[in-house]
Amino acid sequence: MSMPLPTSHPSSEPAIAAVRWRAVALGVGLTIAINGFDPISRYMIRSSALTNSHMPFALLTGLLLLALVYNPVARTLLPRWVLTHKDLAAIMCVAFVGSGLANYSQWLVGSLTRPDYLASPENEWPTYVIPNLRPWLFPTNARGGVAAFYDGLAPGDPIPWDIWMVPLFWWLAMFAALMIACVCTSVILRKQWSQRERLAFPLVELPLLLIEDPEPGKRFPFYVGDRLFWIGFSIPATVLCWNIVGHFQPGFPTFAFVNSYNFLHIARNFMPYYLRFDFYIISFAYFTPLNILFSMWFFHVIGMTQDGISKRIGFGPEGYGSGITTQNTYGLMFFVLWGLWIARGHLHDVWRKAIGRGDDVDDSEEMLSYRTACFGWIVSVCFIYYWLRTTEMSPIVALTFMLFVFVLYLGMAKIVALSGLVCLRGSGSTGPVKGLIGIPNMDDVSVAALNQMGTLYGQAKGFAMPGSANSVKASESTGSFRRRLGYAALIAGMLGFITFIVVSLLLGYIGPGAGNWSNTYFWTGAQYDYTVSDIKNRDDATWEWWWTLGFGAWGILGTAFLIMMNQRFSWWPLHPVGFTVSLQWPTRASFFSILIAWLVKTIVLRVGGIGLYNRSRTFFVGMLLGYAFGVLLGFVLDVFYFMGQGHGIHWPPM
Repeated sequence: MSMPLPTSHPSSEPAIAAVRWRAVALGVGLTIAINGFDPISRYMIRSSALTNSHMPFALLTGLLLLALVYNPVARTLLPRWVLTHKDLAAIMCVAFVGSGLANYSQWLVGSLTRPDYLASPENEWPTYVIPNLRPWLFPTNARGGVAAFYDGLAPGDPIPWDIWMVPLFWWLAMFAALMIACVCTSVILRKQWSQRERLAFPLVELPLLLIEDPEPGKRFPFYVGDRLFWIGFSIPATVLCWNIVGHFQPGFPTFAFVNSYNFLHIARNFMPYYLRFDFYIISFAYFTPLNILFSMWFFHVIGMTQDGISKRIGFGPEGYGSGITTQNTYGLMFFVLWGLWIARGHLHDVWRKAIGRGDDVDDSEEMLSYRTACFGWIVSVCFIYYWLRTTEMSPIVALTFMLFVFVLYLGMAKIVALSGLVCLRGSGSTGPVKGLIGIPNMDDVSVAALNQMGTLYGQAKGFAMPGSANSVKASESTGSFRRRLGYAALIAGMLGFITFIVVSLLLGYIGPGAGNWSNTYFWTGAQYDYTVSDIKNRDDATWEWWWTLGFGAWGILGTAFLIMMNQRFSWWPLHPVGFTVSLQWPTRASFFSILIAWLVKTIVLRVGGIGLYNRSRTFFVGMLLGYAFGVLLGFVLDVFYFMGQGHGIHWPPM
């Protein structure tokens, strides 16, 4: 069950009806700063991950620093420059789209540099990969430009920007089209998800609570004066600070259970359960509806059992999950299509407004007009198809790939909006295409182009779609003039993307070189190895379409049954979202933390009801801030004392 968050206290600041330009500029600046500093953190400091989850730690920390450090000082020294709750909501709205895309930027830079630099007779890329890739999508190493990125430039040598201009132009055009499609889709569906289906959006509501305006005469938000808040704050802060001592004193006893993987082995052929205690996941999960928490860990146990039995008796396709990931993919597809079906009335109204026949439809509260959103989506999708075809991917492969990308992105956005779980992802879009069409039915260029689109995989968390959905929800708390936020979010997202890439290239060429970063993104070429295997073994490959259809059908039927039961019976405890992501990596790694959050929340509701639950949330707000304090302290100490050998205190499983 979902509980409303506490109502806000009256503000001591003057009422401001509209979003101020300074807030918009700060949102754009924060996005650029996050993406500019992230590669420095990844490659040079090697400390905690800043952007890997659906609630990027860097974004949350930035908002907290503005609300709890900058604002109290400004209230004393510069009252006119205090950021109101609406200002902070606008900053979050603008920054949500582009602050979590660093993984995609990293995948892009790594995938563009690997083919030419790492190709060798041993990996057979020169035979099966490079001839089937379009050269205008990759920087050339003809004059050693890519090698210099890995090894560092010789003193006095200029950075070879010219080899990057054409490929980056085309890849950034593709990412811009994807980002526009994500934002437009989120605008189109905001009213349906927020007002008609009443999705909880915990990743928006909880930060909005944290950045509330204080009571009149106060400098800090209301929760800072609560004893329960400080009890929650002290637990993770003490644990992490204690562990930080171990960074300076090897052999010092630490709390090893925090953010570390412990394994629970069940039996032969059964994958082990990951027992990982994560304050960050637990803090957000406590605000997740109870039936979703139960479904997440319950279906994970069912999926692990199903996989173990399948491997034990030899039933199902080979590889990870024994077909359960296919079950997840097609279950997610039905979940998405069903959601669009129940939104058909709203979508019809949106389209009428877009073509000028919906005077009764109000889109004044949207970040983009419905006309801009609809035609922006259409143009973006057409461009994406054109882009894929220019790689000489066959039409059927391109259309099928776009379908699975759409399902993945929209599905992840809705599940994140429903659950607020910070670590979620689905299946990549290339594997389902191969399973449905069959590698024997694809030509060499289509296989290579499809595997190359693993660049869009980005750990399958949905690209900018979950962030866009959270962004349009956050816009509801910003007052009027929301249009400026939509365009600002798109501009910030693209500038952030470009900033990450440029800084990464500068660190490679001017710094020690990407070859010294100890980062697997630049030394492994899984999508190119897949291309070699797919093309080389095509004649001997068997198109096991029956497994795809069988597990896919079971995924569809299972999801349909869960949707029906969930909608018809209020007592039904299982939600379909747990079924659609039951065996994905973040679900496995978050299983124990989700179980703890569910168990604690269940006990609280059974013992004290809604009253005790509302009271207990202050404890978990404190726990989140205490964890953020410990991670930030560890990060600062890594910068000063462990540069290049930092400690991944915060490393969410994505």
